[in-house]
Amino acid sequence: GPVRDGAMSPSPGIPRVGLSWLLVAQALVILPHLGHLPAWIILLWLGCATWRIQIYRMRAGFPRAWIKAPLLLLAAGGVWFSHGGLVGLDAAVVLLIAVFILKLLEMRTRRDALVLVFLGFFAVVTAYLFDDSMLAALYSLLPVTALLAALIGLQQGALASQPWPTLRLAGGLLLQALPLMLLLIVFFPRLGPL
Repeated sequence: GPVRDGAMSPSPGIPRVGLSWLLVAQALVILPHLGHLPAWIILLWLGCATWRIQIYRMRAGFPRAWIKAPLLLLAAGGVWFSHGGLVGLDAAVVLLIAVFILKLLEMRTRRDALVLVFLGFFAVVTAYLFDDSMLAALYSLLPVTALLAALIGLQQGALASQPWPTLRLAGGLLLQALPLMLLLIVFFPRLGPL
């Protein structure tokens, strides 16, 4: 039968390799934001990642709605108190990162995991709002590669069940995109901040 909220159940729709790369990708996505994120975001990520691992190991259940709703409200309240409101660039990015983290706890299917991956790509781009240096651009290749590895790891197949071949394929895909990236840099130079 269907799994109820809070029931003890593994994540049948989310392979171990996909989940592992998602957690690595989340850490890599959050890292460049540390300079403008409040400290409670790190605690939120550590708590949610630990809970998610325990769900996978069948030692904890998915949080019920009466737990998820207050967590979201606490995150919004944390953004409010740390940035003086929910409107503005800094507050919006912190709220996006908080939602990106909280999504771990309600991720039950591959479709949910895909949403998390796409949120991750978006969060990588938001780092450029604070630092658009070449070093930041080179660093962003790490979380993008990990997100691609998570995307590959979410697929069924022999390759998707092994972490290092999954990472190799993700790196290969990124290298194939390199010529297009260079063309875009040449023909569409960066615009000044809006």
